Amino acid sequence: MNTSTDNTTSARKPRILWANYYCLLDSSSGASMAVREMLIQLAKRGYEIAILGATIFDADKGKTKLSKSGIFSKENLGKFATIADGDMHHTLLVTRSIVRSQIGTDEIFKWVSRYTATLHEFKPDLVYFYGGLISDWNIADEARARGIPVAFYLANGNYHGARWSRDIDLILTDSRATADMYHERSGIPVTPIGAFIDPEPVIATQQERKHVLFINPSWAKGVSIVIMLALLLEKSRPDIIFEIVESRGNWQLTFDAVLKELGQDRKGLDNIVVTFHTTDMRPVYGRARLLLAPSLWWESSGRILAEAMLNGIPTLITDRGGMPEMIDDAGYQLHLHDLMHEKPYTRLPKKEKINEAADWITSMYDNDQLYQEEVNKAYAVGKRLHSLEASTARFEAALQPLLEQKAGDSDLAEKLKSTHRHGLADAPKPLPQTPDPA
Repeated sequence: MNTSTDNTTSARKPRILWANYYCLLDSSSGASMAVREMLIQLAKRGYEIAILGATIFDADKGKTKLSKSGIFSKENLGKFATIADGDMHHTLLVTRSIVRSQIGTDEIFKWVSRYTATLHEFKPDLVYFYGGLISDWNIADEARARGIPVAFYLANGNYHGARWSRDIDLILTDSRATADMYHERSGIPVTPIGAFIDPEPVIATQQERKHVLFINPSWAKGVSIVIMLALLLEKSRPDIIFEIVESRGNWQLTFDAVLKELGQDRKGLDNIVVTFHTTDMRPVYGRARLLLAPSLWWESSGRILAEAMLNGIPTLITDRGGMPEMIDDAGYQLHLHDLMHEKPYTRLPKKEKINEAADWITSMYDNDQLYQEEVNKAYAVGKRLHSLEASTARFEAALQPLLEQKAGDSDLAEKLKSTHRHGLADAPKPLPQTPDPA
């Protein structure tokens, strides 16, 4: 970590520490991908960025980017390793499990010890993180005890009560809907800053526009609706092919579960093709004529919706969370009964709703003029609402009041003493070198 910047130089760029147990290189986590892009944009603008994490992923498929790094070797278990990521570096504790709830107390102790030492060595002006478990609260608490402002990224509707936000100065989210929801639920001010998507790795270079695309087959994402649509159209419109991309969800398991609820016994459908989890979505978007995103849980925004708009792909959504503002008028909103949006999201929709969605899909294949109008709307929404430059400008503006405090110029040990009931401060040991994976 580079701390050679003169702390007395007023013109120095801010130092930001991302500290969080989840791995930002997780290709199955929309939140991780969004935060990583935020930090990349700040690094490009000269900010000093340090990243402290662990090998915690939303799904095993999310490890794809690190599969050849050697980080998961037995020799690295329980140690910190460094992964290069362009101009940034990720310092990761190699944990026994990739599941957040299974991290051990000994691993938490190692991570927290490393975190507190990093605070004193890197001297950040801001700590940035997310996470809702009790052990995550300590991240903000330790920063606050040293007078370092804390920002938090919030991209779901799962947080309740007030304790999780007690030591946080600024809460950021991706949509106005989520900001409004938390203000109404808890009275907590939340600042929407938009989606963070680098267009280069997601915009298709060639477009066939032939498939109905559905990503991440799970009950919460509306897999039952997609399967019922495929069943309905299998015989009447065999020319319409559904492409299912596995992310966190497992297609065959969810397919079997939905078919069981429907009282049918089939192992597959002729109009469905399954694509394994991939880190390069450009060919997938190139094949997509439409995107289905009928989520049943609170979708704060939906990264794939912004990516679809950037590719000019009309999208069908449900009218919950931040999804409507993500596609604006470039698609179709399906209004379902409130019971459909309750956990565990296994209720089946009424047939008339499936017919309604099927009618929209077929119109997008049969009416070329109507389809092109929707494509043009999608492109316009992508350009107007999902510009990476505009989102980064909003992000910087939100952080500015906290960064202007230049907390990293303070004597953090003295700050810690002033908050300690007995006027004490731990003297952290110098950070050891982290091994680079083979």
